[in-house]
Amino acid sequence: MSIKEPLKTILRKYCHVECYDPQLIREAIKTGRGFPYDVELFKSQLREAIDKELISPEEYEKLTEEDFDSQEELQIWLEEFWSELF
Repeated sequence: MSIKEPLKTILRKYCHVECYDPQLIREAIKTGRGFPYDVELFKSQLREAIDKELISPEEYEKLTEEDFDSQEELQIWLEEFWSELF
């Protein structure tokens, strides 16, 4: 399953293991500065990806270089990410 845009780009840009900062993402979403994406679309895509387990650990690692050993670990992380943002 390929990850939809803009979710794919947002994960690559904001969740990379070397530069992840939830405060930065929250601020960008809230103000719109530096976040040229449809927030509601991103929000619905992220929720759908979590609920339906649409992102595999391998896909996530390709985008972010963050390594998860299982789908379950990735799901826990994505729920945390969701909680930090919304």
